[in-house]
Amino acid sequence: MAQVWSWSTIAPGQMGNSAQGVTALAKGNGNDIWIGTDAGLVLFSDGQLSPLPTFNSTFIRTLLWDSISSSLLVGTDGAGLYIQSGNTWTQLFPQAQNGLLETRIQSVSIHQGNVWVGGAEKGLFKYENGGWQQFNALTTSGQLPFSSVTSLLSAQNGLWVGTQAHGLYFLFNQGGFTNLTVDSGLPVAHVQSIFLQDHYVWLGFSGTQGDHHLARYHTQQKAMQVFGPSTGYPAFRQVYAFQRDSLNHIWIGSHGGDLPLAYFDGQTFTGIPEFSSGFLSSPVKALLHQAGPKIWVGHFGGLSVNSLLPTSIQPSSADSDLMPFPNPFSKKLNIPEASSSTPWELIPLSGGYIQRGLGSTISGNSLAPRVYILRWKGNEGKVQQSFVLRKND
Repeated sequence: MAQVWSWSTIAPGQMGNSAQGVTALAKGNGNDIWIGTDAGLVLFSDGQLSPLPTFNSTFIRTLLWDSISSSLLVGTDGAGLYIQSGNTWTQLFPQAQNGLLETRIQSVSIHQGNVWVGGAEKGLFKYENGGWQQFNALTTSGQLPFSSVTSLLSAQNGLWVGTQAHGLYFLFNQGGFTNLTVDSGLPVAHVQSIFLQDHYVWLGFSGTQGDHHLARYHTQQKAMQVFGPSTGYPAFRQVYAFQRDSLNHIWIGSHGGDLPLAYFDGQTFTGIPEFSSGFLSSPVKALLHQAGPKIWVGHFGGLSVNSLLPTSIQPSSADSDLMPFPNPFSKKLNIPEASSSTPWELIPLSGGYIQRGLGSTISGNSLAPRVYILRWKGNEGKVQQSFVLRKND
C-alpha cells in the first residue's frame, strides 16, 4: 500500500523578514531550530519565529551548530563567517591578513577542533592557533587545485571536500590527500553536497550534464554507485541536501521538479510529495532531522515539516491521535480498542525492522528493549499513534 505523510508549512512571510526561501537549517540548544534564509537568520524557539537583527537582509549560505561551545557558525554570501557567543555575534572570517578576503562562504565544518571554511572564490581555509591557513593552488605553498569549495564533511580519519569543478577530495589526518573525479566514477565534477552514513559517503551533484546527480561511495570497498531514473531515483539535477531519520532512511533534497524530495530505505526510493498532504512542491535546499519522527525541509518558498511517520495503514480522515506514553510492556502489548482484525505497525525509533500485523495484542518475545512508535487503525477508521517502551523481562 502507498505510504502516507502529513505536512505543516511555514511561509516566508511568517518569518518576520523579506525572505523568499530557506537556504540552511541547524539544531541549537534544546528544541531550538536555526533557519537561514536569503534575507537573514531566524530562530524558531518555543513555537515562535524571531529574526536576528544582526543579519537583516543578509543571504545565509550555511549553518553549523557547535555543541561543544553551544555556539552557531553562520556562513553568509558576501559578509563572511560569524560565530555566536551568547547574544554577541563576531565576524570570524575573513581576517585582514595575507589578502584572505573571501566573503562568500559556501560551507563550514569543525574537524579535529579546528574550523574549516569553504569559499566560493578562494577555496579552502583552516582556522588554527588564532589564524587562517589557505589550502589553495593560488597561494605560493598551495596544494589543492581548486578555487571553489561547495561542501565539507568531517570524518574520523580525515576531511571530505566537495569542489565545484574538480570532484571530491579527502584530506587525511596524517597528511596528504586523495581525489575522486569523473574518471573515478563521479557522474559530474561539481560536487554540491556530502553526507556520511556508516561506510557510505552520499554525494549530490550539480550541473547540466545528464540525469545522474546522486551517488554513494563505499569507503572500504572503494566502490562508486550512481543513481538515476533507471535505478529508481525519482528526482535529478542539483542535489542540495541530505539527512538521515530515526528509521535510518536517507532523505535527499534536490531541484527535482515535481519530486524535489525523496527518501531511500536501503532498497528503494520514495518520492515526495507523492502520497503527501500539505507539502510545498518546490526545490529543496536544506534538511534537518529533529528528535523523533520529524523532518524539516527548507524550500525556495518556505518550510515543510512532517507531522507523521510514514505508514501503510490508510487513515480515513485527516486526524490522527497522539496519546500519552503508556506503561512499559514486557512479553505482551495490548492495543486499546482493537480487535482480531486491527492492522498495526510497530516502528523502532532508533531505526531497524518495522513489525506489522493484525490483532489486539503484540508479542514482545522477539522485540529488543527500546522505544517504539505503535500505529493502529482504531474506531471509525481513525489511525492512532502512541509511543511504547519494551522493557527487559
